[in-house]
Amino acid sequence: MATAKTEPRLRYSPPIVRSCRDEGHFFIPGVSYRGETGDYLLFEKMTPEMPQDKLIELYEREKQAGNPLPTDLPLIWAIATRGYELRDENNEEAKRLQKFFRNSFRSCPNTLTRVHYSPEVDCILHNVGTSEQYISEGNVVGPDGWLDKIPDKGILERVLGTQDVKQINNVVQHINGTNVYLCRINSKPEQLDKRVARFDADDVRLVLNCFRGPRIEYPAFRVLKIE
Repeated sequence: MATAKTEPRLRYSPPIVRSCRDEGHFFIPGVSYRGETGDYLLFEKMTPEMPQDKLIELYEREKQAGNPLPTDLPLIWAIATRGYELRDENNEEAKRLQKFFRNSFRSCPNTLTRVHYSPEVDCILHNVGTSEQYISEGNVVGPDGWLDKIPDKGILERVLGTQDVKQINNVVQHINGTNVYLCRINSKPEQLDKRVARFDADDVRLVLNCFRGPRIEYPAFRVLKIE
């Protein structure tokens, strides 16, 4: 008699000090990122606070060593979204993941997504400066506002990897108990202006922040894809 295949499940592994993979981490299966579906480890320990240029250097060093890596914005959003989809599975682990994201988003985590505001066409560089860099071009400049009120939903696809506002707000309601507010440069600059795309949260809103500069130092999430 054939045995039914058991699907991977969301789970949490507490820290046991032997190697980086023995740090406290979450296993999140079935994450959709850049057209592919994969399983990821999300580590409780974030990187030290550093500017984005140092985060780029850290990415390349850790990649060579096979260690957990800092992420671009679409990947950490894809992981958060999958955590939301699995919220009714392994209830205690799901609650722990929700609390981890809630607390971490309030530290304004750094990412490897950079916005180049241009006098001509804006450019979003994901995994900026690394061997895995990829680019999305299109307008980012515009008014700040709640996501359901902004006129140009295409910016969300370019920055987050999805423009499904209802789903985005559902995920954030689950994590933070709020909706999402977009913060960005409001008018075209006279010369190239480089900013970082990241999340920032409080009790009132979660901000999709495309405004702060790359020299500001913040911690970043660390993840590892299971091959």
